[in-house]
Amino acid sequence: MKFEKVTIPDLTAALQKRGFSYLKRDERGRLRYAGQLRLKAKNYPCELAISPALDDFPRVWLTLVPPGRPELQPHLSVDGYLCYLAVGSVIFDSFNPIQQTMACLDRAEQVLEDILAGKMVEDLAEEFHITWGHRWCMLDVDERRPGRLDAYTYGGKISVATDDKQRTHAKLEAIGLGRPKTELRAFRVHTKARPMPLQESWPPKTVQAFLKWQNMLDPRCRKKIEQRLIEMFQVKAARVLVLIDSPQVQYGVEVDLKRNPAGIANKPSLRESLYRLPVGRISVYRIDDRYLAERNLPGSKTLAGLKVGLVGCGTIGGYLAEMLAKAGAGTVGGKLTLVDMGSLDPGNLGRHRLGFNALIKNKAEAMCEELKRVAPGIDAVAVVRDVKDVNLEPLDLLIDGTGEQGLTDWLTWKYADKVPFLAAWVEGTGAAVRALLKAKPEHACARCVSQPPLKDQYRVFDVPPEVIMKGHGCEGLYVPFPASASVQAAALAMEMVQAWLDAAESPSFRTRVLDLQREVHFKDCSPQRYVGCPACAK
Repeated sequence: MKFEKVTIPDLTAALQKRGFSYLKRDERGRLRYAGQLRLKAKNYPCELAISPALDDFPRVWLTLVPPGRPELQPHLSVDGYLCYLAVGSVIFDSFNPIQQTMACLDRAEQVLEDILAGKMVEDLAEEFHITWGHRWCMLDVDERRPGRLDAYTYGGKISVATDDKQRTHAKLEAIGLGRPKTELRAFRVHTKARPMPLQESWPPKTVQAFLKWQNMLDPRCRKKIEQRLIEMFQVKAARVLVLIDSPQVQYGVEVDLKRNPAGIANKPSLRESLYRLPVGRISVYRIDDRYLAERNLPGSKTLAGLKVGLVGCGTIGGYLAEMLAKAGAGTVGGKLTLVDMGSLDPGNLGRHRLGFNALIKNKAEAMCEELKRVAPGIDAVAVVRDVKDVNLEPLDLLIDGTGEQGLTDWLTWKYADKVPFLAAWVEGTGAAVRALLKAKPEHACARCVSQPPLKDQYRVFDVPPEVIMKGHGCEGLYVPFPASASVQAAALAMEMVQAWLDAAESPSFRTRVLDLQREVHFKDCSPQRYVGCPACAK
């Protein structure tokens, strides 16, 4: 790759002026250079690895790790690799690779200077997972339900801890792990102390070393762990998984409780034998539904634990159902109800979330199956009946994704005074997408803004778009618009759901214009209810 006549020889010449010489290409094809990082007190020999495309940050290794220093250093691995930049924190300028590389060397020198001066020790807490271990434990626990855990292991490389076997097995089967064969004993301990690695004798390799480290962080936590381990040692448990719930991160150890064949007579000897046992360090990865919904919404609420109804699993509702599931609908005691009488016809495939494998199936049932595939354990139920013949209550939120004005009006009349009601639709042939939330009695409903006398006031464009019908005969007519319009209508609806969750539902009527060639008449607002509206003026 070449940017503004910058080539590899140009970079090599610039590095030579800084005291670096070219070595060779490594096994990954990267260019290796040898030189020194220049610090105030002394220089340290190092090697650089640079992408031959000149499009990435250089990697830096110290070829001589500073002697007489603690075993564990922040941002400096035991093999000399120097982490001088956080991944994703800076964008590499491929159009100016020489200046960018020199700036990286300046940064590497400053970071090493600070490391050796002891200024970055607190950063070890951020690097805990890197120094702790790579064995996995997938944790699927509903925090609302304290109690015992069931735990399993897959050949010692991956373990699983759960408080609901059925829910977790569905998730494991979805990723091809199936049902585990080896059971473990497991327990969790909570602490307010962040795990800070020791700079000497790290990481702990025995129960004694692990407990000693825990004692430095939180003596009460160490005492609980030791007590539970002794109890399990006494009842001859084979293996135990210890999970520690600390601020921002969870971690643990796995201990194989092998006993002396002759037995242990007294507690001091038992404790001494326990201390000698090796520990396997475990990095915990949460797969519980609450965490999956909350992870991308820090500080915001989710749909976890709520009862949500979605009427219409068509071109808008199909995409919206998945978004609702990813926001926690149908999890942690909540329920997601999907209502649709229709089946997925061949003509739907061009703009529906479902694919060919769902052809001629009922859309609500097929969407439930799809949600359980992408979000195992979700409580999603299909209602394959006319929505006018069923009672959807109790609900915390009702959404209409049908885009059918008559049905929207009926749903408003039936439910809008009892539960927050959101309607989303596509305007014309995809010229715009709109969504309206009626969560307060004084707010307008979809009929208020679509019928006289308010209709003209809230139209999207100066000139309303023509409604074009395609198809063959009365049975096959439809309004054509692309799948992108369906996705954007679903996204707008989801945006308003999140705003409702965060008590920021104003403006309650929102529009996203897709046809930018038209003159826009409407601005997002919170229209007031029309007093004479037959749908919501009760």
